[in-house]
Amino acid sequence: MAVTIMRTVRPSPQWQDSLIRLESGQRVVIDAEETWSPDMRNQIAWCGADGLYNLPAGEGYLLPGANVGTLIARIGDDGPTFAVGSRYDFIADRAGVLFLAMNENPDFNNQAGKVVAQIIVFSQP
Repeated sequence: MAVTIMRTVRPSPQWQDSLIRLESGQRVVIDAEETWSPDMRNQIAWCGADGLYNLPAGEGYLLPGANVGTLIARIGDDGPTFAVGSRYDFIADRAGVLFLAMNENPDFNNQAGKVVAQIIVFSQP
């Protein structure tokens, strides 16, 4: 059995509480649609949840090495950050609340748009 939950994610480098508590070993599938725009300083660039292709984030971003603007997540307040993009199917490696954010530099604050994430949480076997 599975539960499907929809969450709108703001284009922000601030972690957003999904209000979904996961258990270790639980399967989760996240599908994200729509567009948002990271703060590109003197440019405007729109992208989906996969972020800006061929533009890896540098130091100072929430997830260096992943695309700028990609949808990212973590489980719990201190869990490791991982890239979600437009689709991610994973097994939770720890218990905790699922947090979502845009891979962005926390010092930047001129983002726009949103992505809507469909989060499917499966019952544990």
